[in-house]
Amino acid sequence: MKIFFLIFFIMIFSQAANANKKDITNINFKSSVAEGKIGKSYEIVKDGSGEPFIGKSAYKFVAIPFDCGRDGNHTDCGEVVLYKENRYRSKGDRVRSELSSHDSTFKGERWLTLSIYLPKDYKTISPTVTSFYQIYEKHGGPAFKIEDFYGIMVASIMHSGKLIAKTKLLEIDNMKGKWTHIVMHNNYSKKKDKGFYNIWVNSKYKTSFNGQTYGSSTTKGLYVKAGIYQTYLSRYLKKIGMKPKWKKGQAAGDFPTQIIYMDNIFKFRSKEKLKKNIAKVYKDLEIPKGFDLDNLEPKALNKNSGKFYAIVFSKSDPSVEFIAYDISKSKANIKAMKKCFEKYDDCTIGSSYKLN
Repeated sequence: MKIFFLIFFIMIFSQAANANKKDITNINFKSSVAEGKIGKSYEIVKDGSGEPFIGKSAYKFVAIPFDCGRDGNHTDCGEVVLYKENRYRSKGDRVRSELSSHDSTFKGERWLTLSIYLPKDYKTISPTVTSFYQIYEKHGGPAFKIEDFYGIMVASIMHSGKLIAKTKLLEIDNMKGKWTHIVMHNNYSKKKDKGFYNIWVNSKYKTSFNGQTYGSSTTKGLYVKAGIYQTYLSRYLKKIGMKPKWKKGQAAGDFPTQIIYMDNIFKFRSKEKLKKNIAKVYKDLEIPKGFDLDNLEPKALNKNSGKFYAIVFSKSDPSVEFIAYDISKSKANIKAMKKCFEKYDDCTIGSSYKLN
């Protein structure tokens, strides 16, 4: 009996140690909603495997079609039901190959990094939502997501899951077959004059946001999630002509397996501590240019500072955005909608917020 418990302890400890390899991350990750899955929540690939990695090793995430899991009372395998004509709803309708740091929460200012590699055969499955990275309010919903939105990697800023702003970071096609490096300097606060986001991709400045950066009044902190998280599989099934009502383990049909690789998932209180960690991780190896923190492209001055920024897109072709600015939020929305209606008749507002 003692030998059994010793073996069990070693297996559990080994899994935890592998999930949190210091050359990949300094965050205390655990598998997310993984009970009952056929595939693994994650794998670790190393030199000699023939798969992409940076430094010594990297995470590999594989989302097998219809391989949903559960975690206690929560399940990703909820039944999909018809509630309106051609409209479906489900408490599940999700698949994930994901790690979560649910028990390691934080607030305030942080420097965060991640590297993502998309294989050349990676396929977008919009209108199903595919998230790569999330900062989540504990018991409150997402505060931030990096996701594949109709073939564009976007950053979505949210309050308890409600979208506040969505910004284009990079075309998905420009990420295939190579590593993409992301650096963020964020401050998480419910106060509008203290919260902010600053984001760089491959050392190039992409966007900033100033204002409230999480929304729940009862939040007990935020935590990081990384990997593949597919939401509303029924939407893509309907798009490709498959039945929206799916069952765990059914044949994949035309629904693709998604695979991504991730590395350098770090979180520190200061730029200096992040720099020291990167130097320690890479030692004699070449540090990716995207993580040269002293040479990040300077933040661009925005000529529209103080104005409202509206993004409108067509429901039939959401990859095309129509953008307008105005000192009035309603006028910015109207201007963007007019631009969209010149080409489409199914326009909707994606996000609208004030630039600082």
